[in-house]
Amino acid sequence: MSRNREPGLRERKKQQTRRRLEQAAVAIVAEDGLDALTIDAISERAEVSPRTFFNYFDSKEDAILGLGTEEATRRAVSDAVDEIPPGPVVDSILELLMRASDSAMLDHGLRERRRAILRDHPELLGRHFSHIGRMLDPLAKGVQSLMTRGGAASDSPASDSPASDNGAEADEPTAPDPHAQILLMMCGAALRAATLELSPGHADLPADTSLALLHTRAAALVRESIERLS
Repeated sequence: MSRNREPGLRERKKQQTRRRLEQAAVAIVAEDGLDALTIDAISERAEVSPRTFFNYFDSKEDAILGLGTEEATRRAVSDAVDEIPPGPVVDSILELLMRASDSAMLDHGLRERRRAILRDHPELLGRHFSHIGRMLDPLAKGVQSLMTRGGAASDSPASDSPASDNGAEADEPTAPDPHAQILLMMCGAALRAATLELSPGHADLPADTSLALLHTRAAALVRESIERLS
């Protein structure tokens, strides 16, 4: 079961503002084409200032794709690692991913419109994959932190990693543990699969209920997949 904290008023307002910006960008492209998309047009439609726009997105293309700023994503990962209580590693990683991704995970309509834009404008995929590449390192390191602490440590193979025995080089930048990278990819794939499976039938549910169902289903998919590999 998801252990997501209840977002405060300030966080809910930020989520709502970001959602309006995403919806505005997608609607403009769907109605008038990619050439009509400007930051001023997105901001006006979302009823925010262009300055506010840059609190959420680095570019108009990122608003279409729902890609938050790199700084915001790194901060979300760091905050989540600090706030997620110790527990089963799969549940902790799923919660990390859901907190770090402030996008419309269960908005089926938005996702379909975004997918149609990507079909018509495949050049946007380069931005999408570039963003994912930049985020893999902080996310994997966040997963590694969750794996090596408290209650999650007993489920984790991270303590067997060669990097954990090298105290002399603890302050030097290191690549994330390979186990953390694998678990990150597995949990990310499970979230995507669960989203595709659940979103059409749960469009009318409250957001908290939908996210709890998403977490539960994704966790089950990860565990079922691991059992099939055994």
